[in-house]
Amino acid sequence: MVNRLMGGMKLSSDTAQIQGNFSQIREDATTVYERWRKPQRPRIDVAIDTSSLANGALATSNAIEQIANDRNAAIDLGQNHGYGMQWLQPLVTVTWPNGTSVIYGPVNPDDAALIVDEATGRSGAASALAIGVLSGEHTEIPSIREHPFFAQEPEQRRLIARIGLTDPEVMEHYIGSGGWAAFARVLYRGMQPDGVRQELIDGAHGGRGGGGFPAGVKWNFLAGAPGDEHYMVCNADEGDPGAWVNRVVMEGDPHLLIEGMAIAAFATSSKRGFIYIREEYPLAVERMEQAIRHAEAAGLLGDNILGSEFSFQLEVVKGAGSYVCGEETGLLSSIQGQRGQPRIRPPFPAAVGVFMKPSNVNNVETFSHVPLILQNGHEWYREYGTEAMVGTRLFSFSGDIPNTGFMELPFGAPMQEILSACGGVSDGAELKAIHSGGPLGSLVPASAMPTLTLENNSFTPYDAMMGSGGIVFVSDRTHLVILNEFISEFVEEESCGRCTTCHGGNQRMTEIFRRIMNGDGRRADAANLKLIDDMLQQSNCVHGQFSPKPMRNLLQHFREDYEELALQRRDPTLTLPGMTKFRVANPRDSKIEDAVAICPVNAFQGSVGARSINDDACIGCGACTEVAPGAIVREPKQLEAASMPVSAGS
Repeated sequence: MVNRLMGGMKLSSDTAQIQGNFSQIREDATTVYERWRKPQRPRIDVAIDTSSLANGALATSNAIEQIANDRNAAIDLGQNHGYGMQWLQPLVTVTWPNGTSVIYGPVNPDDAALIVDEATGRSGAASALAIGVLSGEHTEIPSIREHPFFAQEPEQRRLIARIGLTDPEVMEHYIGSGGWAAFARVLYRGMQPDGVRQELIDGAHGGRGGGGFPAGVKWNFLAGAPGDEHYMVCNADEGDPGAWVNRVVMEGDPHLLIEGMAIAAFATSSKRGFIYIREEYPLAVERMEQAIRHAEAAGLLGDNILGSEFSFQLEVVKGAGSYVCGEETGLLSSIQGQRGQPRIRPPFPAAVGVFMKPSNVNNVETFSHVPLILQNGHEWYREYGTEAMVGTRLFSFSGDIPNTGFMELPFGAPMQEILSACGGVSDGAELKAIHSGGPLGSLVPASAMPTLTLENNSFTPYDAMMGSGGIVFVSDRTHLVILNEFISEFVEEESCGRCTTCHGGNQRMTEIFRRIMNGDGRRADAANLKLIDDMLQQSNCVHGQFSPKPMRNLLQHFREDYEELALQRRDPTLTLPGMTKFRVANPRDSKIEDAVAICPVNAFQGSVGARSINDDACIGCGACTEVAPGAIVREPKQLEAASMPVSAGS
């Protein structure tokens, strides 16, 4: 790769200086990182990321620190990022001087003493919490790579190879583990911008935002744009419920994204860049801003990088949480300080982007693969994936499964095996659907599982799309009309409001679903939903055009479920307040009075030991069943079925 792209050229004095500058940075960083990987005394690292914080990681960290201080223990304390097993957070890693690291979890404050015992020589004290060996060897604990959750991952991770093995807030850990080397070589070996772009094209590196458009081709559009004021923009406005893959990179390996953007800027003659992050990602914002400051201080960003003639300024822009700003032109408007409304295209961003100047927009993961491709070559990159979709990508898995988390998987991985890795469907329920791609995504029936893989072509027969990395498994205990009502309300609320087609159409869809959920489905509802779908295709942007896709999939693949609810007015899941009622099954249960005490509408009637529920007063919140399970049960209401049921072809 080097000879083809660099021409085997001899280094000039300028390039020799660039190489020397980076060599010194790398040498110093390698020393720092090696000391961290093999510390002089045991170190306890608590995973600090959004998932761990939500599960009490700070309390765990404080408890470990308190016990270590009380004992004056000969250990150090630090942090890393969780390895992917979000259901086991808070995760804690213990690293010994020989470089062996073991992951434990979930580690709650009450377990802190056991972790300190384990780190200070009482071997096996925390064995019940041990998950796997992250590095090195252990006689009694298997490698983390043998954990069933990672059975579908490549033998060696690529994009997230550093996750868990570095402190994401220490730049030297990134550089000491091979980071920034690809960018530096581009500079000191005299690589040409078109050579960088061609390497991505040869690797068939597709965008990871959902569309899969070739990144190198997209960069060619910007490189060929007139003028010398080009902008490089990262779309980190990850807003799909159930997707957090971009967050993993920004919180776990922020310099990987920055290096990818710096290479992209060099390849397109861009001197300035923006990373647009939603404000709901405070830790990602903090770590990205910190990483930019560290890179600037080291001479890896800013003017005359590493002594070269190339300059690139980068900054973080915080979004206010508007979902529609995930559309690239809406994002560009927001960066300019304008209302986040998608623009009419053409012109496209490569011609008229941010500040009306030529711009390129890619998402976090698209940029983050770039240093890996440049460092290892396009042939290495093509070792995984399928003919249509090359490489690996991050996926997050959630929903009605016991093992939620994220994995780096090759395109084409079988969905059935992934569900098994996630522990199957929770609580003995049956899989009903796979929700992919967020609110503008799809609902794929469970019957597709035997042939469904993580590749766009696999979803196409179901009028579906894989989306940007978030996969939600839905069991038969959730009615899909409930999910559709949630989605339609979300896209209505998040519409920019410019075109009535989108905002008004999703309002009408939400109203229909809510009426059906309340037991008042009508014969004409399916036909009206189809009319709304047709109308929404006239929206100005993909937010409106894609918003009816889950509803369309509902009528395509789950028509019997829809008609049973809308026309026969039966809810087999017993989860819809308008279709069910609550009944006191055991009036003598002492917990009944606890339920009486918390009822927000005083729906209970009768005396102690002879309580019943006033159906007219009950709002169906279900709080009573939480405090008196078994004593109070949910059962279907007796509703009259709608006349003239709709046929499957209506």
